[in-house]
Amino acid sequence: MGTPGQCILYITNMMDSTPRDTRTPSLSSTEKKRTRVQLSCTACRSRKLKCCRTYPCTNCKKRGEALSCTFVGRGPRGRTSHGRTSPTLVQDRLQHLENLILSLTQKKSLAENHDIHRPEEHDGPATSRTTDDRVTPRPPSTSTGFKPKESPLDPSSKLVMENTGTSYIDGAHWTAILEEINGVREHLQESNDISDDEALDDGHLSTPSPTLLLGLNRTVSKEDLLADIPPRPVTDRLIAQFINSKEPVLTTIHIPTFQKEYNLFWSIPQAASLSWLAFLYAILTLSIAIQRRLGEPLPVYLEDSGDIISTFRKRAAQCLVQSNYTQPGKYKVEALFYYTLGEFYRSNDAQVSVSFLLGITIRLAMRTGYHRDPRHFPSISAYEGEMRRRVWATMRQLDSLISFQVGLPRTIQDWQDDVELPRNICDEDFNEGTTHLPPSRPESELTTASYIRAKSRIMAVFGKISDLAYSREPVTYDEVLEIDRRLEEVYGLVPFNFRIRPVDQSFADPSDLILRRYTLELLYQKARCVLHRRYLGEVHSNLRYAYSRWVCMSASKEILRHQADLHHETQPGGILYRDRQFPNSLQNADYMLAAMIICLELSYDPPGEPTINSDVTVVIKGREDLLTSLEMSHQIFEQSRRRSMDAQKAYAALTVMLRRVKKAGLSTAEPIKRPSAGNPDDQPVDTHTTPPPSYENLNVANAPYSVATSSEIPGLDVVEPPFISLDVIEGMLDAPSNIDWHLWDQQVQGPAQPSRNNSIWYPDPAFSGIVDSNSQQ
Repeated sequence: MGTPGQCILYITNMMDSTPRDTRTPSLSSTEKKRTRVQLSCTACRSRKLKCCRTYPCTNCKKRGEALSCTFVGRGPRGRTSHGRTSPTLVQDRLQHLENLILSLTQKKSLAENHDIHRPEEHDGPATSRTTDDRVTPRPPSTSTGFKPKESPLDPSSKLVMENTGTSYIDGAHWTAILEEINGVREHLQESNDISDDEALDDGHLSTPSPTLLLGLNRTVSKEDLLADIPPRPVTDRLIAQFINSKEPVLTTIHIPTFQKEYNLFWSIPQAASLSWLAFLYAILTLSIAIQRRLGEPLPVYLEDSGDIISTFRKRAAQCLVQSNYTQPGKYKVEALFYYTLGEFYRSNDAQVSVSFLLGITIRLAMRTGYHRDPRHFPSISAYEGEMRRRVWATMRQLDSLISFQVGLPRTIQDWQDDVELPRNICDEDFNEGTTHLPPSRPESELTTASYIRAKSRIMAVFGKISDLAYSREPVTYDEVLEIDRRLEEVYGLVPFNFRIRPVDQSFADPSDLILRRYTLELLYQKARCVLHRRYLGEVHSNLRYAYSRWVCMSASKEILRHQADLHHETQPGGILYRDRQFPNSLQNADYMLAAMIICLELSYDPPGEPTINSDVTVVIKGREDLLTSLEMSHQIFEQSRRRSMDAQKAYAALTVMLRRVKKAGLSTAEPIKRPSAGNPDDQPVDTHTTPPPSYENLNVANAPYSVATSSEIPGLDVVEPPFISLDVIEGMLDAPSNIDWHLWDQQVQGPAQPSRNNSIWYPDPAFSGIVDSNSQQ
């Protein structure tokens, strides 16, 4: 079996159909010998059977010899009298080429499997020499033909550059070899050069794709697609409002370049590609969605246009479908990503469909090569490479957050990409003509990419934490503590500008900066809860897991305190009133998780007098503080429950929790042991360099508005839960030692699933519109 390079040379020579001039005397008719082309597999040829000429052939499959089916020799050759290759001959050559590649692939796989089980040829362990001449052990490789793991790039990987965009081909795929065969590509060049729009003019897509992905709608003309673009003054206003919204996703748009493309579009609208038009419609959709969340009026031109946001969404989807978004192309990743964001912003509740759309977007991005760092591909410009990094970093963050929100594992795994963080530079620091990117500015200097860089570090650790949450493999406590240490490290790297601080010290800061501080802080505290919550069911006297219990309680109280602060500042007169719609389904899930952890603590019934660690103890100064935190959160959700199904579900969940805690009637304080390093057999190692704040410092009793006590909550004892998922809460409180947090993520934290009888929770018709019609059937 030859190497892949030899296979390429062999197949390329085979495809060369031009007659060679050997300049030797021609043979006489009696001396000429006709060379028969072997199109059958070797087994059928030896048995003199008729071969179907496909790999593996029917005869070999019937005999159970599919793995030994082998095709050899050159493919059919020849030209017609007019000098053009006949279609039949081209098809025969392609079929024979496919058989050869499949046969070679099978042999390569068998050879590698044989090498895996072959003993090492070296007498001793493999070693490698470092730069300082020290001999260090070298990790064993699974196959002698593979390059070391630290190789920056498999040289056989390819990024195919075309006019319509880029297409990534991994070196493990035989398409990387087929890319070298120019003979076949010449015959197909004419069809490959057809653009998206040209393919639509012919009434078909360039490549057949599943109907489920591309829909059943008829093709819409370019004129019809352009017809719903508002007049330029109106569109200018919508674009400006989106750019001025300071949404984090704006990092993925290079504003100066987009301004040029936008002006060019208005000069020649018909020249815009379908993918760029989809991108524009998706931006308009986001702009309308953000204005609605802020309660701001739409331009006068759009007030009488019905549901304009649905029109924009529909046009964006039509442009994506007609451009065949399943195939790589320029602007397609960005357009599909923004369309997905439009679906996310369309509702205040968690939506499983958004995770599906995001998964498709990620697959398209990988197909386009976004998951590989641009430094590996010199054909990618410095500008395009940096924008790819921004898009991928944003997409990676949303993948972890939305996947965890709906109770599913994330799509992007750490081993799949090697993309560096985008540089800390502004849009004005580079453009399409930049040949070399400028160095990053100091972390203390805020730029377009500062926030995404700070968040990416924490999200990288949270991704590992979510992997553990959904893993079916056992996890050791040492692994948990190691991730905990890493989380504290990356949290310490958060720039000073993004560090959480009291609201009374933030009056001079812009609202978007304040909200980003809270977002990073809530993400950090949620990561702590999710990492350590699996040990809440352990007996409290087991000091080995006391640290995890302490972390969960500390983080949960911080989360609910931040909820109270945000709620207060988003009221009329607050510094965040304009951003009063900031809390969304992601934050609501965090608040519910924190409330459940505190409720588990309040519901714990110690079997006897608690033992106190003589070294360090952190004592809750009365369970009334914890109960106050729950009641405050319950009151906040009660005020917002008519705006969101998730808020309604959270209100119902906290009602169940408070009712349970009230019935338990627990009011005695119990020590929570913070583990010390004195006895490593009983205690985990403290991962904090300084002691975290004690519970008494997290008191929320001084909130600027009143909180009703449990006895004052109306209907607390008579309310029945309308959500099927609330049964999970009852079960967890009944048996805290058997907590199934995976079930919590799916049934409680995930999308709301109201039961059939909603009359208790939706007594007035004004709220009935929140319930999806499908959920009431």
